[in-house]
Amino acid sequence: MTDMRLTNNTLTKVLSQYRYENETWKRYLQFIQQENNYLKTRLSQVLQHDFDVEFLDRAEYFQTKFLNGDETVNLLRQEVHEVEKILQSGASENAALLKELQKKLKKLSRDMETVERQFNKLKTDFNEFISKAA
Repeated sequence: MTDMRLTNNTLTKVLSQYRYENETWKRYLQFIQQENNYLKTRLSQVLQHDFDVEFLDRAEYFQTKFLNGDETVNLLRQEVHEVEKILQSGASENAALLKELQKKLKKLSRDMETVERQFNKLKTDFNEFISKAA
């Protein structure tokens, strides 16, 4: 959508889709946060049993990754909130705002895809680690 000369009807549909995507990202970030919390709890449970130094080193690695995941989710929530503010601010009446919105959405979409891939890999790696340790 590079042409800023959209009809009102088309613009309304585009902004509606942007709002939908933004809400989807909010829900997905909430899901990642819940899953991340679950993984931290699971790690804590496993650490209550006997373990060796090698296990502890790997557990610390995952704990650090989980904490980094929390930071990433918080940063993405801020970006989602910024998009929401632009959507509420009348982007439909301001070509510069609409262009900024599109730029932010494109970046956010790439960031969300990256986070999803990284989180799924982390979760898989963690589950394999716990399974091998059992």
